[in-house]
Amino acid sequence: MNTMSLTIPLNDKQVDLLRSLYRQTGPVLVDNLDGRVVRALRSRGLVQEKAGWLSLTDSGKTEFEKLRRRRVVNPHSEVSNPRHARAEAIIRAVEALELALPRDAELMVGDMPAYADDVVQGLRGFARQLVRT
Repeated sequence: MNTMSLTIPLNDKQVDLLRSLYRQTGPVLVDNLDGRVVRALRSRGLVQEKAGWLSLTDSGKTEFEKLRRRRVVNPHSEVSNPRHARAEAIIRAVEALELALPRDAELMVGDMPAYADDVVQGLRGFARQLVRT
């Protein structure tokens, strides 16, 4: 008997944590992370925790790379709202920027230095806000 398992897609917070771990040069302290998100990813075998530090498993790296490749917008899909179109354009630009920036890069935002990952995360959050409103 062949049983099909239904896979529940990752939510935005789970994808954000995968992205963050993927961009890191080493493990991340678990104490600073949302435990629900960590547990969900751990149950899928996408992350592992050792001595209070979290890192991606090989499956986690593979899953994130699949998610990133799958994130291609259909140019023929209907855009019901100009805010959604703007949000999609921002997301595509952010993804291109993220691929171009080295890990642990810093940028100048106005006259303030900022970690590139924080800037990218802020832009991604802005795009999500546009979609919600």
